[in-house]
Amino acid sequence: MTAHSRTGRTQPPHLPRSLTAVHFLPGDFAGARLENLEPAQYPKGVFFVKKPGRAARLTSGELAAGFLFTELLFSADVVFPKGGTLEAQAQVKTAGRWSPWFSFGRFTPGAGGRSVKSQENAFGKMDVDMLKLKKKASACRYRINILSAKGPAPVIKLAALVLSDPSAPYSAQQAAPACVRGGPLKLAVPRYSQMAQRVSAAGDICSPVSLAMVLTYLGRKTGPLGAVPKVRDAAGDIYGNWFFNTAHAGALGFYSFLARLNSLEEARSLVAAGIPVIASVTFGPGELRHSPIPRTRGHLLVIKGFDGRGNVIVNDPAAPGPGTVERVYDRAQFAAAWLKNKYGTCYIVARGLNSLLAVQAPVTDLFSRPPKTAGERGKIIESQLLQNERVELLEIRGRWARVKALEQASLKPGSKALVPYEGWLQAAALAFSLPLPPSAVVCSKKPGGISLGVKLCQPCGAALPARHLGPLPLKLKQSALRKKILSAARLFLGDKYCWGGRSAWGVDCSGLVNLCYRACGLDLPRNAHDQFAAARGLKKAALKPADLIFTTDSKYPDLMGHVMLYAGGGRLLEATQDSGTVREISFAKKFGTPFAAIKDGATHNGRRIFFGTLLP
Repeated sequence: MTAHSRTGRTQPPHLPRSLTAVHFLPGDFAGARLENLEPAQYPKGVFFVKKPGRAARLTSGELAAGFLFTELLFSADVVFPKGGTLEAQAQVKTAGRWSPWFSFGRFTPGAGGRSVKSQENAFGKMDVDMLKLKKKASACRYRINILSAKGPAPVIKLAALVLSDPSAPYSAQQAAPACVRGGPLKLAVPRYSQMAQRVSAAGDICSPVSLAMVLTYLGRKTGPLGAVPKVRDAAGDIYGNWFFNTAHAGALGFYSFLARLNSLEEARSLVAAGIPVIASVTFGPGELRHSPIPRTRGHLLVIKGFDGRGNVIVNDPAAPGPGTVERVYDRAQFAAAWLKNKYGTCYIVARGLNSLLAVQAPVTDLFSRPPKTAGERGKIIESQLLQNERVELLEIRGRWARVKALEQASLKPGSKALVPYEGWLQAAALAFSLPLPPSAVVCSKKPGGISLGVKLCQPCGAALPARHLGPLPLKLKQSALRKKILSAARLFLGDKYCWGGRSAWGVDCSGLVNLCYRACGLDLPRNAHDQFAAARGLKKAALKPADLIFTTDSKYPDLMGHVMLYAGGGRLLEATQDSGTVREISFAKKFGTPFAAIKDGATHNGRRIFFGTLLP
């Protein structure tokens, strides 16, 4: 999501040239029409063929793009235990009218496929594996057709769409930022040379050879020529059909899909997650130094790392032999060859996508177990997760998903270690998302329906006025930071106390502390006791505004049951069940004792008081 300024002139949002949507969770297929298909138990897949030997079909609901596009790519993963055929189709909506269905071809696992020629009409043209439109479209639908033999049921694991607007401007600074994040990084991907293979098509098999390198890296040992016959497009006698290459890896049980990335940061996020990127590049003479070939209209290679300067480490199968396959390409030149010239087109192949998820809803509740009734939600709520907050999926049970909340820490039972909070949330609240480092955080309460504390990746962020955003990382002097934390907390004054709340729509005591620190770029543990465990103890004399005050639980004296923010001048800010509100109050009124008389560890009204800080 992207910010714009309202100071005099408005800056239009810098929308990405491409959007990749990956559907692999049950909620991703809401509104789909199923024929001879039944829901599967994740992680085996999303749907299985109910009666193998008969035709099966999945037709998606209407998918609004959010921007106008003129190119569409598609990929689908279907596992066939006893063989079969996969066909994928798509149609687009232009000016309120739906196009006929365009076919991406028919694929047979182990035997390659055949693309469908002569597909052109008033809406567009199928160019082998890419739908190119004559007019911009606003929505699309896809269809997966399955034919299989009798026996074990085929399973649909994934469907993925890429929508692109090639007319959108390319920004070299956004594609390859001069400020490089992270240190050197390299995956141990085996090195294969297509040119060293003694076959007549050696110059044409960069795609299956790159795919073979990645499959072997992922544990599916595949020789340099192992994937070649299995991805061949018989209609054109080619080996680089993108749909067939990804379908082959998907048929082996991997999560495999086409994507178009918009920056080297996106590629780095995948490599950091242990996922190599098979990238398609185009360049002319002198445009990619150290390449084994002088020019190409289309070539695939494997991105497997980055050096300390952010240059791209690849396995380039066009090298004359395995010993020279590993190359390092200048980041700006590589970005132009891949992100500018080929719109970031790539294959992503992974064992799982459980860690590539984030919350897509404005806010979602996290429970200790799936609630059986609406009435018990308040009793078992643990926390809330904000939009874009990252999770790791552990299991799915019906409409509910058990996750690790990767941006909320809690004490591991029986240990002093802080680990991600675990709980259950609605699976439909999750969506595929790359683990990109955020560049901004919402620092107003809920502008445009987006909560305070939501982190954004710019330029692909919300079109919010710049005054509602704080840059990340936030660089402020200590005094200014403390004031900013308290200012964020005061946005909630007068709001009702909300047990388990951690969003602009309601907070509890630790949720208030967590959220106002998060709005200043600081991630704290979730609960009061966890925050106390992470804090550095203070004497009262050292207490400064925005430091924390803890009180023990009245029933469990070893447990911190409440946390407050010190507001300065003997006052505190808190979300409390005492008043049922968020309030600012003096120590004397809260505890019945003046601030000057309170001592660290002293007992007041049956609770001990402690002071701590999570600031340097």
